[in-house]
Amino acid sequence: MEEITLTEEEVEKLEELKNTAEYQKTYKLMQDEVMKKEKQRRNIAMKGFLCLLVFVLLPRAGFYLSLIMGFATILIPFYLSKIKGSKLNAIYKEQLLNLILDRVFPEAKIVPSGDAPIEDVRYVVPKSEQYNQFNMLKLKEERNLRVCNMYAWHEEKYGTENKRRTKEVTDFRGILYSLTLSEAVQGHLRVVPTKQSAYTNRETQEGYFGTLEGERKIDVEDIVHNENYNIYCTEEISARKFLSPTVLTWFDKHIAEQGLCLYLKGNRLFISKYTNAYLFPVPDTKEKLHLWSVENAALLSERVDTRNKGYGSGFLGIELWQK
Repeated sequence: MEEITLTEEEVEKLEELKNTAEYQKTYKLMQDEVMKKEKQRRNIAMKGFLCLLVFVLLPRAGFYLSLIMGFATILIPFYLSKIKGSKLNAIYKEQLLNLILDRVFPEAKIVPSGDAPIEDVRYVVPKSEQYNQFNMLKLKEERNLRVCNMYAWHEEKYGTENKRRTKEVTDFRGILYSLTLSEAVQGHLRVVPTKQSAYTNRETQEGYFGTLEGERKIDVEDIVHNENYNIYCTEEISARKFLSPTVLTWFDKHIAEQGLCLYLKGNRLFISKYTNAYLFPVPDTKEKLHLWSVENAALLSERVDTRNKGYGSGFLGIELWQK
C-alpha cells in the first residue's frame, strides 16, 4: 500500500489549528485528565507498598490490618473512580479529534455511537447476544460511509448449581464498515471467513452463521477464495455478478487477517474486520501523550477515502465498491 501522507495545505491548516484558543483549551483538558490518571496510578502503587510494609512488619495483626487498609484506601476509591468514569475518552475522541477533522477532513465527524441496524450487524460477526457500536466516524457524502468500533459478546454461566455465576465472553472485537452502493443486489449475500481446525483438520466458521433459511452455499472459480471463505446467497445470479474477479482478489489479499466478513443486502454493504483492537486509541499515559501529535492524529482522516485515493479506511479500498 502506498504511504499515506498529509499535503502541504493540510499541514499548514494543522499549524493554524494549534494556535487557536479552542484547540489549546481542549488539549489542556486532555493533558489534565492524563495527569490525573497518572497520579491515581502512583497513589495506588504507594498505598499497595504501605499495605505490604504493614503485612511484613506486623506479623500477627499485619494480615488483617493490611487487608482493611487495602480495601479502604485502594479498592473502594478505585471502584468509585470507575463508577464516576474518566472524561478523557470523550475529550479526545469527540472534541480534540473533531477539531482536527474539521480542518483537514470537514466531511467527517466522530460521534459516540454507531447506527448500523442490529438485524444486519449480526450477520457480519460470530453469533452473539449483545452488540456495542461506538466511536463512529461518520461521513457526509452520498455513499453514507460509516467506520465504527464494535464489540459483541455473550454471557456464560459456570459454577455449581448452588453457586452459579456468569462471565462475559467476547465474540467480536474490531471494526465495522458500512456504505451504500450505487447498484443493489437481489436478496442478500454473505462472505464468511473459514479456518482449518488444528484438532480435526476440518473447516470451521468460528461461530459465524452457516447456511440460513432461503440461502444456498456457492463456490467461485477462485480456488484460493473457496479455501478461505464460504459464500452464502439468496439469489445466485445477482451474487455472482457482484463477486467480480476484482472483489475476489481483494478478499484473497486479506486472508491473513483474522475474521474478515461481508454482508450485502440490497445496496447496503457491511464489512467487519476482527482486529482485537479499536480505532482512535486514546493517549492515556504520559508516555503516549508525549509521542502523540496533531499530524499523526490527522492521518486517520486520510484512511477514509472520499477523495478516490484508494486507501479506504486503511484497507477498505472504496473505489472497489463503486459499482
